[in-house]
Amino acid sequence: MKAIFAGTFDPFTLGHRNIVERAARLFDGVIVAVAEETGKNTAPLSVRTEIVKAAVAEIANVTVESFCGLLSDYAAKKGDCALIRGVRNSNDLEYERDLTAVYKSLCGVESVVLITDPAYGHVSSTVVRTVAALGGDISGYVVPSTAKQIIDIYGKNR
Repeated sequence: MKAIFAGTFDPFTLGHRNIVERAARLFDGVIVAVAEETGKNTAPLSVRTEIVKAAVAEIANVTVESFCGLLSDYAAKKGDCALIRGVRNSNDLEYERDLTAVYKSLCGVESVVLITDPAYGHVSSTVVRTVAALGGDISGYVVPSTAKQIIDIYGKNR
């Protein structure tokens, strides 16, 4: 069975990468699906997709695609699959629990929740954007090969 790990990835972090690596060990294939709408209006979809591709390039059974619209519609088009959701804390868990019910009701797809490795529990896209914007060191938060591009995009206020 394949799995879909979807998000805006605005930007893609080491926490995201950790979830992808773990999902790749559990499923035959993992699609990292980059959502068009972020509500944050920072990096364009094509740029976010490029960053994700660079960050997961060496994981054999992982592909990267972008999508528009509802994740439930995208998942239904992919056929037999599961959704991967990563959670860092109890707030994330409550949010993802509710989303799981929505996905199930809209397209019948099951969700698998992976708890973030404790080393990445404090890492979020918001933190990366903020640290980059203020000129801080993001090397402990993003895949090294993507750091310069992320700084170029999100470090506009430096």
